[in-house]
This record gives sequence, structure tokens and C-alpha cells, in this order.
Amino acid sequence: MTTHIIFDMNGVITDDEHCHEMATKEAFGTLGLNVSPDIYRTYCLGRTDVAAFTDLFNDFAIKQVDILSTIEKKTEIYLGLVEENLKIYPGVVECIQRLSSSYTLALTTSSTRVEVSSTLGLTGLTDTFDVILTAENVSKGKPDPEPYLLTLQELKAKASECMVIEDSENGIKSAKAAGIRCLAIPNTETIDKLALADGIFHNYSELTKELFDSL
Repeated sequence: MTTHIIFDMNGVITDDEHCHEMATKEAFGTLGLNVSPDIYRTYCLGRTDVAAFTDLFNDFAIKQVDILSTIEKKTEIYLGLVEENLKIYPGVVECIQRLSSSYTLALTTSSTRVEVSSTLGLTGLTDTFDVILTAENVSKGKPDPEPYLLTLQELKAKASECMVIEDSENGIKSAKAAGIRCLAIPNTETIDKLALADGIFHNYSELTKELFDSL
């Protein structure tokens, strides 16, 4: 029986992937790398900045600056963008508030804590999650299972008691590798990229006890 629901943030709650992409593109533009949509999706979607930027630095032989300063620059740009451009997926806030009365909720995201603090403040969901795990808490980000395994530890819950809500292929791989059932919404990926999920949903009103118990 599902007693805990673990949400991803970017692409599930906040429609801000475009802000992350714009910030990443601008940060790397100063280093002479044009981060195209294909490059962003391949390297960054659903991953921590540390993991994504490390691969970008290595694969494109960027040596002028260090990775952490580039992450700081990207975060600075992102925070400015979301303050003016943050969008919330229709129905998701109401869905989370509804589920919080019946389930223990957690948030497991590849974003940094400062990004999470800013975006949750803008959504009004700051105090809704019992556990929040961010990029700083992991040594290996999604698709590695570590983020969701650590979330299980913090929740003191079994994998069989949990359901993950994801939007990205990397996020689904992480959840499934941790042994947790996963539902996916095609907000940022095409449905074929979500094939490993236990189910696909298209509207947050579909997230009900009946659905969770059927999987």
C-alpha cells in the first residue's frame, strides 16, 4: 500500500526547465560553448548541475574556469529568470495539497537548495514536504539510484510503500533502480522516453488513491 509520495520538482511541479536551459546556455556562452537544445537534453535534463557540467567540461574540453564558478553563475542567472518567468503546471499545487492530507510527501530534485527554496517559496509549497533532498545531498545524481535511496532513508520507509512522480527519463531510471514504483507525466519528454515508468498520466487530477493502489 502506498503511504509515501515522492515528487520531482522541475518538470513536475515547476514549469521552469526553460529557465534552467536559458541559464545554462548563458553561463556556457561566456565560455565559448553554444548549448543547443539537443546538448541540453542529453547532458542536463533530470541531472544535477555538478554531474552535467562535469561532463560538458570534459567532453567539450573547457578549461578556462572551474565548474563550481560556472554553476554559481548559472544559479544566479536562473534565480533572476524564475522570479519573473516561473510557471506552475495547472492543477499540481492543488494536487499536492490534496495528497498531503493522506500521504507523507517528499521532494527529490536535482536542483540546488537555493533554487528549491526560491521556487517553493513562489509556489506556496514550502512547508508541504516532510523530506526535501537536493543536489547537495548526493554524490551521484539521477539516473543513479542514490537520490531516491537516500529519500527512503530520510522517510524511514520501504520502497514498496512509496510512489515517485517524475517527468524525465533519468528520473525514472533513478526511481526504478531504487526499487520504487514510478508514475510519469510527459511535460518535458516524449512518451517513448518514459517507457520504464509503471504508468503515464496527463492530468494531476488522475493522481488518486485508486491509481496508486492499482500499481
